[in-house]
Amino acid sequence: MSTENAVLTIIHDQLGQVLTGVFARANSSNPFTIAVNADDGLLKQLNQDGDDPPRISLGFGLDVLNTSVSAVLGALPVSGPTPFGLLDLSNVSQVLDKVRSALGGRLGLFERQRDAIAKLIAARDPASRAKAVGDVFRQLSADLAGSSVLDSVGRLQQFIGNDLGPALTLTTMVGAVQQGQQNIVGIPESVERALLAYFFRSDGFKTVDGESVVSPVHLSDVQSALAAGTSGGVQSLKGLFSKTNAERYIRDTIRVTVESAFDTARGFNDVAGTPGVYGAVVTKLKNPTKFVTWFRGFSSMSESVAMRAVEVGTQGVSEFQTNPLIAAAAGSFAGTVARKLAQDSFLSLLRKDLSL
Repeated sequence: MSTENAVLTIIHDQLGQVLTGVFARANSSNPFTIAVNADDGLLKQLNQDGDDPPRISLGFGLDVLNTSVSAVLGALPVSGPTPFGLLDLSNVSQVLDKVRSALGGRLGLFERQRDAIAKLIAARDPASRAKAVGDVFRQLSADLAGSSVLDSVGRLQQFIGNDLGPALTLTTMVGAVQQGQQNIVGIPESVERALLAYFFRSDGFKTVDGESVVSPVHLSDVQSALAAGTSGGVQSLKGLFSKTNAERYIRDTIRVTVESAFDTARGFNDVAGTPGVYGAVVTKLKNPTKFVTWFRGFSSMSESVAMRAVEVGTQGVSEFQTNPLIAAAAGSFAGTVARKLAQDSFLSLLRKDLSL
């Protein structure tokens, strides 16, 4: 039994259900709220000169940690003759039932992948975990059978490999869009393009507001390490692919996946010369520089709250203390989802003020 895999899976499931509501365009589904005075609206403030911070009240109710982690830990067996490592799939299936019950029946996004998720939680070693991640991809491919996006999903599996966090992130984003909009055309393709940009472009993947997410190691770095000689080159490569960089890659690939999938699903980006939501708002503002500053400020603040809550909170689970990459995956996914929800709320309010 893998406690950290169970917690990571439930966090993705719960946040995925929040995203499903947003993608379905339910008005009350975004937990990030921005309140302004009637005579001092956000648009009025943005169009004023200067770089003062916004005069607003904020609310953010994305409390996935207390609900999901508590439910998982409460469902796991803590005593009895059967050690965690010897639990079979029927035991794990019972755990999932207990988690669903503890969450008020809200284990829904991964219901179609129940068997694959059970195998993932029951994984006892790297080999069985890798096989379980492969099962997650196979179930995703089966759900998309006959779809035009299937080839992109297959190529994305090559990018992601057996990394649990990025695999769950892709599955969550596709599932949330599918359940929220019933149309995922463009989502896997956008993630594929974004990851290719991250790995192969010198300026990396560009977010909707122009920020660059750049891979820490480029092909030129590898070539330089090899040029140092056989023994020296090997040592240099060991330094390049250290645990610090492994964590960085996990955080970056998760962020790029969420950013690109969310932007495509919500129409943030320009498409074929037609301005997306972001561009349409920017062109209507008198002070676009202030807008970008505030847009990034809302994003970072929301990301910081969610990421810290998850990563600090999960340190109370002993397995996360010995597996920082899983903690990084949980925190990065929660933080990036929070970032996108804040951006969505900000743009929705301005679209209303601009009658777009």
